[in-house]
Amino acid sequence: MHRLTWDPNSDGPETSKLPCEHFDLIGGSGTGGLLAIFLTRLRMSVEEALDEFSVISEQVYEPHSLTPSERTDRLRRCMEDVLTRREFPVHLKLSGEAQGEGCAGFVVASLRSNLETNVCLRTYSTRNQPSSTITVIEAVLATCATQPTFSPVSFGERYRKKEYVGPGLGANNPIREVIREAHSLFSGTSTVASLLSLGTGHPGIISWPSGGSDLDLYKVLRDTMSQCEQRAQELEERIGRVGTYTRFSVEQGMQNGHPSRAADPGWITTQTECYLDGPHSCNKLDSFVKNMGAEIGPISLDQLKHAGGSDEPSQLASSVEKSLGILSEGLPFRLKLSTKYLSSIKSR
Repeated sequence: MHRLTWDPNSDGPETSKLPCEHFDLIGGSGTGGLLAIFLTRLRMSVEEALDEFSVISEQVYEPHSLTPSERTDRLRRCMEDVLTRREFPVHLKLSGEAQGEGCAGFVVASLRSNLETNVCLRTYSTRNQPSSTITVIEAVLATCATQPTFSPVSFGERYRKKEYVGPGLGANNPIREVIREAHSLFSGTSTVASLLSLGTGHPGIISWPSGGSDLDLYKVLRDTMSQCEQRAQELEERIGRVGTYTRFSVEQGMQNGHPSRAADPGWITTQTECYLDGPHSCNKLDSFVKNMGAEIGPISLDQLKHAGGSDEPSQLASSVEKSLGILSEGLPFRLKLSTKYLSSIKSR
């Protein structure tokens, strides 16, 4: 946010804008979904979201002796405290702003009865889905209900009652969900100025343990299914040449070889700062800031949606480059993507 608002020609104090004033859509899963709610529905600044998440990390994620139900209850109490201190009702509905007002947001969760189905819990209504009655706290509990760390959570009455767990296969990096949601929320001819992805840090090499315990095997299967970097690389291959897509994910220091550091905000902050100070990250930051100031994005939502299809990367890039001169319809569109955890605060 500092890079977005920094003005080298200004002698006055730095003007700060909220993330929801820079982006049109923010989505995430797991603790990334929690942060998406902080930044959209609760309209927090980055600093406020970091402070609140640090408290939640210390009380919910760091204690190793908690049972799944105890961890879920503690997260609920933390969220009740957040809402109360910020003068929101404890039963604040997730859906609360009309389309076109503020920044839209959503989180991803799965249905326990069908783990292949990822559902989006939204702050807005769409043509295909009416506004939900789910509350902010319920949405947080659903997207953070990673198994087996948390208990599944149930909401709704009678035949509408559903049991949720954390996001299923592939949704730890919900970039496809972000693109689909944007396409359903806005016109397909709207152009995208920037698609920002914040990763959890590179997990390192995932290998099958030799003679490991059942827990070791479970961790390998979990890491394989939640592999975020593969999705990021696939999208980079398809639209990287267009210049709209930017991903930041710490490359060193966040690997699975540092399990004791997974919930240490100080360690994670240090690794993130080192990563962002590198020349490659600085160049990407400059490109991202430039994209955010574009009047017309270089790719439409229709094209971005089809980037997830079967086209070869070279064919897609070629078709996009040919259409750069005619993409004049629709407002500039900016998306922000948070993956399972925000890399500057939390790692798995």
